[in-house]
Formats: sequence, structure tokens, C-alpha cells
Amino acid sequence: MATGSATRPNDERIGDRLADLRQTVRTERRRVVDERQAFAAFRKRLSEIGPRETTRTSVSTPLVGDAHVSVATPGLCAVRDAYEETVMSVPHYAVDYDDTYPESLAAEFGRELSVTLTTGTAFDPAIKRELGRVAGVRRDRRADLLDTLDAEATSLDELGTRLPALARDVDDLGGVDVDDSGFGALEAYHARAGTLRDRCETVAQKRQAAIRRQRRDLRVPGETRDVPRYLYVDCEATYPVLAMIADLTDRAASVRSRVETAIAEW
Repeated sequence: MATGSATRPNDERIGDRLADLRQTVRTERRRVVDERQAFAAFRKRLSEIGPRETTRTSVSTPLVGDAHVSVATPGLCAVRDAYEETVMSVPHYAVDYDDTYPESLAAEFGRELSVTLTTGTAFDPAIKRELGRVAGVRRDRRADLLDTLDAEATSLDELGTRLPALARDVDDLGGVDVDDSGFGALEAYHARAGTLRDRCETVAQKRQAAIRRQRRDLRVPGETRDVPRYLYVDCEATYPVLAMIADLTDRAASVRSRVETAIAEW
């Protein structure tokens, strides 16, 4: 796991970093809301498209790229129009996906259904039912992700108070002059350093538990990116919050070590 830059964070830097993470969550939440609404709109449009039983004599041009589509597949043409005008029209689509109609179908509905919709000869009832079912699953998946993003936002809000305060306490203790301190003061510093280390470890454990809970709630497979790696892909650290906590833990341990050396030399 990455542990961030070599620069030791203080309370202001930590506050700024957490604010950046919260903005990232807000931006992603807006995008997920747009996608959930887009899939809901697509399902509504889909319900209005009448299926047609497949006929052996139907011939059509595949719905791939910009190829012309024959009038033999009006249902499939309507599905494409509905999909492109809803799911593929969210504001961030070009930035986040920038794929073609067949590629998007394959990513969201699976390759088999994508091939059926782009090279088939009719939009039959079975295809319509399956497309509607999977579109509902994709919509609900976005709703689940929204719950997780809300939980992440709450976690960051709580850390927005705890981590800067912890950083200030570590900075305050790190600024003491152990060389000119009496034995009693050194013992007090040693105890404070131990308490700070324990506080850091407690915060880290809670953060790790939150990440595991997010993975469980979203039913994320082991090989798939978890929420922080998905959200904070542009951050220097793989797990930016844990990196901040690890930095503070190292600083508290460093102070404790200096105090122990001073006690030994007393």
C-alpha cells in the first residue's frame, strides 16, 4: 500500500486533502445519479418499444458503427436510439467512457446481448424482457453505489474533524525539546506519544473496517478495485486516508523513539 509523499502532513494539509477527497466523492455521486436516472429513462423508453417476432426472411444490416440499418429492424433501431439518447447521453459519458454503442452494450449488458442487439434481425419479446431485466439491474447497481458513496462521504466528514486534531497533537508533541526536559516531563511525553500512536491505530482500524464494509455491501469480487481505489485513482497514494494516518503514526513513533533515547541518557 502506498503511504503518500515524503512531506509530513500537518493539520492544514490534512484538512485540504480531505476536502479534495470529499469533492471527488461529490463529483462521482453526481455522475452516478445521472447514470441511474439514465437507465431508468432507458427502461421507460424500452417499455414503449413493441417487440416483433423473428422471421426467417428478415434481413438487415448489423447495427455496428455508422452502418445503415434497414427498415427490417425498426425495434432494434428504436432500442439504439433510446440507449444513445439516455445512457450514452449523460454529461460525463465522453470523459469517462468514450466508447461505441456495441462496446457500451457489451460492458453493461454482456457480449451476447450486445451481439444480439447489434447484429440481430428482430427485436423479439424474449430480447425485450432480458434487456429490461438487465437494465433494471444496472440501475439498481447505481443505487447501491450511491449508498456506498454516501457512507464514504460520512466517513470523510468524521475524519475531517478527527485527523486534523490528531495532526495538531502530533505536531505539538513533536515540537518539544526533549534535551532540556526533566525526567518527569520525559515520562509524560513518552506516555503522550504512546497515546497518540494508539489513537492513530484506532483511526486506521476504523478506516480499514469501513473499506471492508463498502466492499461487502457492494459485493465487490476480490480481484476488483475497492471503493477508494476506484474513487481516488488520481491520488498519489492508493489509499489516501490510510496514507495520512500512516504518516501520523510514523511521526508519533518517531517522537516516542526520541523520548526513549532521552530517558535512556538521563
